[in-house]
Amino acid sequence: MDKIKYTLTLDDCRDYVKYQRKIPRLKKFVFRQFKPLFILFFIILAFSIVMEIPFVFKAFNYVAAEYSMTFSELLKSDFSSLLLDGIVDHFWNFNLPIFIIWAVIFVVAWFISRNDLFHAESTKVYNIFKNQSLDIEITPQEDGLYCSGRNLSALYKWKDIIDIYDTKKSYLAYVGESSALIIPKRAFPIEEESESFYNYVNNKLHRK
Repeated sequence: MDKIKYTLTLDDCRDYVKYQRKIPRLKKFVFRQFKPLFILFFIILAFSIVMEIPFVFKAFNYVAAEYSMTFSELLKSDFSSLLLDGIVDHFWNFNLPIFIIWAVIFVVAWFISRNDLFHAESTKVYNIFKNQSLDIEITPQEDGLYCSGRNLSALYKWKDIIDIYDTKKSYLAYVGESSALIIPKRAFPIEEESESFYNYVNNKLHRK
């Protein structure tokens, strides 16, 4: 096949970052920035449960004393289910404002990640390519894809390319768990050549 020459743009990198969120094996990276919030939630939940223990014993002791029952007798009686319902209600009423605040923080963080952080990720990827070369030339060879640029020269063998995806604007040939060669479709003179390249690479990767 002929060489493919193109110049990467920030829009290409935005398309790349956006599409990564749709790939199942890469979804874990999408939620990575929320890990501290999830840890905080479980800490709050554990703390709330611990703080609820004195109330549970106080409630059981009060009802047991009121009806002259032992703790084991109370657990076997009909009062136990009503008491548990009351404990659950107390837990939610006491902690609901805290959980609502956490949910609001999570929604705000999610909104930021979909906008500001999304732009930051795209810019970061763009700057990485800028330091290597925005002007890229890819040559399909029998043993893989040869990629070259100003500070870039590498042969990605077929066995080392994980997969290739069609984003409608570009082809993403993943040469690592979360890194890919971005090949814009505008680099091809006609649509038939674009499809021919995709099918060629796809067949190389999935041949038995």
